[in-house]
Amino acid sequence: MNDSQLAMLAEKARYDQSLSGYLHKRSADLAKWQLRWFVLYQNLLFYYENENCSRPSGVILLESSYCDRVVTVKSKEPDKQVNVLCFYSLCGVSIVYID
Repeated sequence: MNDSQLAMLAEKARYDQSLSGYLHKRSADLAKWQLRWFVLYQNLLFYYENENCSRPSGVILLESSYCDRVVTVKSKEPDKQVNVLCFYSLCGVSIVYID
């Protein structure tokens, strides 16, 4: 898939997504967590700087991938947990958590 095809799919995803919302994504160097707007479209999980961005920061190809719930960490708030998910794909590993 080339950049223009990916851009076309990202644009289509903005208006025809299955699910969307904010998740925290681990940075590429694993140094910090970044809040990103995620959009699920078919087998592609696009992520953006924020909800208003038109160009995605990246994409996770879900085809031939699997997801593991790595850990559940207690947050600072009582009775609240943070679920950490790890996506393994042909493109590498992406780590997100749901707040």
